[in-house]
Order: sequence, then C-alpha cells, then structure tokens
Amino acid sequence: MSFWRTITWPFRIIPWWGYLIGLAILAWFGRGVLLIGATIIAFHPIPVSPLFQGEPETVAQARLQDLEHFDHVRRNERSFDAESRQAFADAIDALAARAATLTDAEFQLELARLQARIDNGHSNASATRMVQPFPRLPIRSAWFAGELRVLRALPGHQAMLGAQITAINGISADAAVWAFRDAFGGVDESYLTFAPLLLESPDYLAAVGMAAEITTLEVILTDGSTQIVTLEEVPPSADGERVFSGDLLQPWRREHDQWRVFEPAGDPLYLRHPDNAYWFEALPDGETVYVSLRANLDDDSGEPLSAWVARAEAEIRALAPRTIIVDQRFNGGGDLTQTEPLMTALGDIVGEDGRVYLLASGNTFSAGIVNLAMAKEAGPDRTYLVGEPIGDRLQFWAEGWWFSLPNSGFRARYSTGFYDLQNGCEGIFICHWGSLHIFPVIVDDLDIDISAPLTFEAYAAGRDPAMEAVWADLEG
Repeated sequence: MSFWRTITWPFRIIPWWGYLIGLAILAWFGRGVLLIGATIIAFHPIPVSPLFQGEPETVAQARLQDLEHFDHVRRNERSFDAESRQAFADAIDALAARAATLTDAEFQLELARLQARIDNGHSNASATRMVQPFPRLPIRSAWFAGELRVLRALPGHQAMLGAQITAINGISADAAVWAFRDAFGGVDESYLTFAPLLLESPDYLAAVGMAAEITTLEVILTDGSTQIVTLEEVPPSADGERVFSGDLLQPWRREHDQWRVFEPAGDPLYLRHPDNAYWFEALPDGETVYVSLRANLDDDSGEPLSAWVARAEAEIRALAPRTIIVDQRFNGGGDLTQTEPLMTALGDIVGEDGRVYLLASGNTFSAGIVNLAMAKEAGPDRTYLVGEPIGDRLQFWAEGWWFSLPNSGFRARYSTGFYDLQNGCEGIFICHWGSLHIFPVIVDDLDIDISAPLTFEAYAAGRDPAMEAVWADLEG
C-alpha cells in the first residue's frame, strides 16, 4: 500500500483541472515537440564515445581507439546495404592492422579514403579539419577553371598574390590537385572547391608521394614572369578560422587578419555586402532584381533568414520585376525549409513572360541545390541555370552527424536521410521527412543551361561572366 501511495502522490497533490491545463499545453506545443524529437531520433543518431577508453600510451593504442569510435560511421551510414557495410568493416580492420606504421597525415588520409568508399558528398571527411593540426605553407590558393591561383599570403609573400601555381615539387598542379581524389566521394565540382587545402600541407604532400625537404613551387606571377619559389611551412594557428578554398573567392574570408588578400578590381554584385549571407536589390534597368543567397542559415545581420525570406518575397512582389537573378554560387547549404516560400514563388512573381536565372557553381551544395530544384519545379518553363555545374548529384544522402575522433581529431561523418530530386523518394525512415512529406521536390535535371565559368582573369578584373551571360541572354 505504501508503494502505491508513493507512485500516485502527483494525483493527490495536483487537482484535476491541473491535468486539463497540462493536456491543453501539450495539445498546443506537443505536436511540434514530438516531431522535433522524432526527427532527431530518426535522422540524427548521436555517436557516443566507446566506454572504458583510457588515455592511450602508444600511437598504436591511439589509432585503435580512433578506429573503434570511427565504427559509428559503419553502424549509422544508411546508404550502405549489407554487402557494402561488411566491406566497410573489413576495410576498417585492414587499416587497424597497419595503423601504427602510418604518419599522422597518412592515417587521416586513410580515414578519409574509408569515408570516400561511401561515395556521397555529405559523408566526406572535412578537409578543413584534416589540415587544421598540421603546418601549412604561407599561401592559400583556389581552383579557377583549370588554374590554381594564390589568393592569400602571409606578410613577406605578397608577391605571390594572384600567381598561377603550375607545379608543386616538380609535379604539375593539375596532377597534384587530383592526387587526393580517392579520399573524397561525390562529384568533381565539389572536390575542386576544397582540394587545394591539402596541397598547402607538406605532410599531406608527403602522404601521397610528393615529399620534399622544402616545398618548391613553379609559378607564373601576375606580371607574366615564371619563377621557382621555395616556401617553408608555418605552424597552425590555434585561433584561425576554417575556410574552404572555394570561399577564398570572397576577399573578406580569411583565417585571421595577418593574411594579405588578392583584391579584385571593380565592384561586382556577387562580392558586395560581405557581412550579409542574404540580401537583394533592384537593378538600374527597373525590371530586374538580384538576390544573393550565400547560406541557408541565419547570418549576423540581426534579421533571421525566415524573416528575411518573408520580407524579400513581399518586397520583390511589389517591385513586379520581369527578371529575377538568384545567386547561390557560395551556398553550401543549411535549412532548406527556411527559403522554400521564396524559391517556389519566383516563377509566379515574374509571371508567364518573365525569367528566373539561378547562378550556380561547385560551391552550390545541399540545401543550396534543393533551392535550385524548388525554383525550377515551380517555374520550369521560365527558369534557367547559369554558371558552372553544381556540387552534388540529384540523389544524395544528407542529415546525420559529424563527430571528432578522440585522438587524431579526424572529423568523421555519416548520413541518414535520402533525397532524390529527380524521381521522388519513398520510405519513411529512408527519406528525410522534409523531402518526403513537407517539401517534396522533383525536377528532370539541374544541368547548366548557360555555361559561364568564373575564370581568374574575369575575377581579377571585377567582371562576372555569369551576370554577363544573363544580360546577353536577355538581349538575345
């Protein structure tokens, strides 16, 4: 009897009407709370570090501990079938057998190659995390339409700004940039936005057989002269920002203020308003609105993305433009639900005789790609993709979780929610619920309609080939 009294005390203390109030509160908030909770459980299983792992006493112990934790990828990656999951487990075992013989960079590169077996852009290793603990060259470079160009340099190396790197330690820049391709899944266009990171790390150059006592570059400077330059590595910066090579095209993006930056001439639209991830303005012709959407996440402007979307849609409708240009060449993704109202309204805003131009590049990824699909599905006969091929396929796995291995710091990743923008998606615990029920999107393709790659020459001159292509198409 005392046990019964103990477990039923709430019913004696709280009056009946208290429970009615509680039920009313749950009825008001409960659906959303339950949906959020169920979504986390279904698509974002959080990895837990293996129990009873003490401080490793040897490199071998540290590597084996990391591989034990890395096994979360095998357990949680939902793109695997039974055969590929077993093959992944066998590959982990094979790496464990030789892990102690590898350098730190070789070990991280092997982990990245394991991730690459998944062949999914979202399930890749993080290149910025891979290079973070290692010394790097005093320059930062990006890939421009077949050229490796220096866009950042530490003091004392400013003469390198804008230079084209043609060879690294005697290996052509083209061959060097592809030397790490087997460590990353997904499409080439996305890979090239971060591959130069690894070329700036002598440890990773050594890991692929491109070692040298001092790194030697063959470069063509902006004055046209060819030089052989030797560069000594500098230690990593503990407080440095992690910046992808593809983001270096935005001059304000840098690791810290010590870096000197190559500044393009002019004032092209795509480089304006560096403090805003999303903004728009009416162009002087009176019939065109340019929309910049660099991320599907809240920026630091003080206006949440969802509020900006609602305001942008209303104000752009009031302008009644015949043409809308949406620039997503730097949009690596985020929350696709935030921008859906604007993207699906674009075709309706310009009307049957209007046009929507979507600017894309290899940096356009994840929710940025879904944005393109939303706009094209809503207005397929008046929507055109301009620029360079996007950074992923139309079938991909996303959601999931990042997690760091305890000793190497390697950033592992698994994906749990499927998106099929070409055929639709089926399966309640396969397809992410956003793509399955809330915002299902189907398009024939997201191929580039008007090719307009951003070359270094155009970048340096402050020109924008994509915008030039839009104006030419409108005039023609």
